[in-house]
Amino acid sequence: MSWTSPARYVFSLTSILGNAPEQSGVYALHSDTTWVYVGESANIRAHLLEHLNGSNVCVNLYPRLYFSYELIAEPVRAWRHDQVLREFRPTCNPRRG
Repeated sequence: MSWTSPARYVFSLTSILGNAPEQSGVYALHSDTTWVYVGESANIRAHLLEHLNGSNVCVNLYPRLYFSYELIAEPVRAWRHDQVLREFRPTCNPRRG
């Protein structure tokens, strides 16, 4: 199953505050050509703000990022996160297995 959200937003403070929900879901940081990081959270906005403030050094290596998200209920959020990681293999997520 591919990424279901066609919307993307500039990865900036103003854009996060205006576009990222304080809801449960899976989010992605990406450039035009690279999936950089995929995360999951009960509060997408809060986690995006953490990344913007430098919580992941690898993410900081990529200029001009965008973010996207899918609203996902907590019971299936981790499953969807794992599914997206396997499909897109983002460069800044730790490798599993």
